[in-house]
Amino acid sequence: MDDNQIVELYLARDEAAVAETANKYGSALRSMAYSVLKDASAAEECEYDAYLEAWNLIPPHEPRM
Repeated sequence: MDDNQIVELYLARDEAAVAETANKYGSALRSMAYSVLKDASAAEECEYDAYLEAWNLIPPHEPRM
């Protein structure tokens, strides 16, 4: 799924947005967090925090311009 489609899911408040975000970006998020934290559990928690933050910010913010 492309990013515009994922954003549309967030704007529609469709929980599939989080799953699609995880499918597309989950391993990259975990990898970045792990490279800083060197702790798998903490990296996973950071990943989930990123999804929650996206859920809370889209809407009201429109990330596409």
